[in-house]
Amino acid sequence: MKKTIYICAAVAVVVGLAILNSLSNNDKTLSEPEAVKQEQSKTLAEKSYFFAYQVDIHSAVLSESGSAMTFSELSWKMNFQPHASASTKSAAMLSDIVFMADNKLQKMPTQIPFLVKYQSRQFSELDMLGLSEQHPLSVLSKVLDLMSYSLDAPLTFEDALGVKTFQYVQQDNVIERVVTAHQKHADNTEKEQWQITLNLARPGAPLTLEYNNNQIWQRSGQRYEVVQTVSVKPITHTPFEPVDWQANHNTHILPDDNAQSTVIEVTGDNFLEYIQSLKGNLDPNLAKAIGLYMLNNFDQSAFKGLFEQHENLTSAFIYALQKAQTLQAEQMISDLLTDDELGVQVQQKLVMALGRFENASDIGFSSLRHIVEQGSNTAISDMALLNMGTMSKFSPAQSNQVSDYLADKMRSPAHLSTAVLAVANSKNPKLIAKLPALLQHSDVQVRKNTIKSLGQMAIYQDQVVTSLLASPEMASIDAFARVYQQANYKLSAMNIERLDGLYQSQSNPVIKKRLSTIMNM
Repeated sequence: MKKTIYICAAVAVVVGLAILNSLSNNDKTLSEPEAVKQEQSKTLAEKSYFFAYQVDIHSAVLSESGSAMTFSELSWKMNFQPHASASTKSAAMLSDIVFMADNKLQKMPTQIPFLVKYQSRQFSELDMLGLSEQHPLSVLSKVLDLMSYSLDAPLTFEDALGVKTFQYVQQDNVIERVVTAHQKHADNTEKEQWQITLNLARPGAPLTLEYNNNQIWQRSGQRYEVVQTVSVKPITHTPFEPVDWQANHNTHILPDDNAQSTVIEVTGDNFLEYIQSLKGNLDPNLAKAIGLYMLNNFDQSAFKGLFEQHENLTSAFIYALQKAQTLQAEQMISDLLTDDELGVQVQQKLVMALGRFENASDIGFSSLRHIVEQGSNTAISDMALLNMGTMSKFSPAQSNQVSDYLADKMRSPAHLSTAVLAVANSKNPKLIAKLPALLQHSDVQVRKNTIKSLGQMAIYQDQVVTSLLASPEMASIDAFARVYQQANYKLSAMNIERLDGLYQSQSNPVIKKRLSTIMNM
């Protein structure tokens, strides 16, 4: 199969990243045969790692109801190549670093160099060149541990949560691991999935890693779930110039807690100029400054006038309101939604702004609910229900209300097909767990939307493929092909074989083409 895994993972902002960091600062014991230990004649190329990877780390802390209390996304590109003078280590570079914490973009360095030893399929002796252990990028140590394995002997890892010993088994190009010994230091319960897939057709067999970890914690009578996923996939190597970096090269790189934003002063003279620039540059700080200016200078009637006079700028106006992040802004968006004269396209943009309004209050929730219940315009009503699900992610305080409301709409035949997509938007695992039952629903649209929602997730691939085999309609197969193309996993060999059987039984050339596309991704 050609499809590589674009995986995600990690820990949540405060609790999650703290856990990943505790896992990173471990005492790793590598058990190897004496023959391996005594290998001293390896060449520079054999001791170095000449590959490049895209790394994605997603994490969340979920409440007992399944709503996200906090979440983060951290990603980077990682290039390895031989180091000129540090002959026992590879030089490496992190670049394209992006860190989002609760939907807020955090300032990150453009690049971070480091040194690491790679030998016998294991990374060790990581040197972050003085980077603070409190920096989010210190989780690199954990990622490299996850990318390490041994087919000769077990590996033992020790961290703040305990000591684990893993046995690694390879079948064809897939490597999996099982825990053979575990000494716990914490009272959490844990479940993990770890899998490495090797590209045996390439020299050195670059790897793809898929890692998922769920931990349940009990604190002060409250139950929390920490969800962590890590994705590593090969990318094209970008050469860089390894230099003799100083041991404290990264010492100056600190979390951007105290950074001061540039003050943006919006006036009547530069207002439209700033709005124009916002069209091509979705700078949240600029948008917030414009939004606050508009709220101080325009009432609902004036906003309506702006939308009518500058139709090509309505998206920028609404985005600025969304980023103002005040109750006044939330109320203004809600009030504008009551004006039917604004037109369907503008109202849809306002609905999306409410769904993405960070930390929305009951004002936003009630406004979206009213639109759904009113149902005077199906396009607007469906958009409101979809963005009700989105609100659950952007506004954790509303997640319980959203969860209850979506559960109610899933019992309504009139709303079911849209409610399925809204549930997928909410990322609520308890609601998503109800979707597989709809894969054999009699309504084609409900079945199609359920496939679109579950086809993104590896754990539901067996049920999705079973649904396709039972009802091989073009709409359902096409829906799965589209979401699978963007998915963060690859189909199992068993499911590829099942789809191949469906392919052989089909006479429709369009269906056969889509099935072939899926099997060769």
